[in-house]
Amino acid sequence: MSNGAGSPCPNSTRRGATPRAGRPTRGGGRRPGQSGTRNQILTAALELFADKGYSGTTMRGIAQQARVDPALIHHFFNNKDGLFQDAVSSRLDMSALFDSLTDDEVQAGRQSRGEWVARAFLSLWEDESTRPALVAVYRTSLSDEATAKTFRDRIESSFEACLSRFVPERSDRAPAFTSLVSAQLAGLVMLRYVLAVEPLASLDFEELMDWLAPSIQVHFDRLAEE
Repeated sequence: MSNGAGSPCPNSTRRGATPRAGRPTRGGGRRPGQSGTRNQILTAALELFADKGYSGTTMRGIAQQARVDPALIHHFFNNKDGLFQDAVSSRLDMSALFDSLTDDEVQAGRQSRGEWVARAFLSLWEDESTRPALVAVYRTSLSDEATAKTFRDRIESSFEACLSRFVPERSDRAPAFTSLVSAQLAGLVMLRYVLAVEPLASLDFEELMDWLAPSIQVHFDRLAEE
């Protein structure tokens, strides 16, 4: 997948998008310390939650993936739900997903709002550092796990708040508009990144933008006309 860089909305500490990489090779032997072991467990848990969902992931499976004793997982985390929450939070700052948007960026984004908001949302999914956590949240939310649903609701509510800054304050249609655009993008990420439906899953990112941006821009144009 090509780079989705250039999206101004997510927080500035996130690295730029990189191509999907294979699973890192893990060396054998004793872990260097508690912090390193805990992070190894979190990484392994995210991989499995993203691949198998919540119900398909077991604590023993995570231990095998991380190459640690299962007792260590219970030492660091109370239960699977606690591990899921910590694993997602280790990659996503839920309190500041889209909060770093400046007034200058809002003004710049008004020139091509459809493309701007599409890149702002999808950049999180194109980024190797945040994609596993997002896929884990959305895949797990399919089974209606309460924790994952809470995470997903916070992600989409945060994006809607970001999106509302492009809408005229006095527009009666603003709530419906932000929900519609968010739902359209959420449906796309479910098909492309979570369920990996082809050919959407392997479509070049810039080609995806060529198709997607005009369909988002239509909503902005209609809102302006009304």
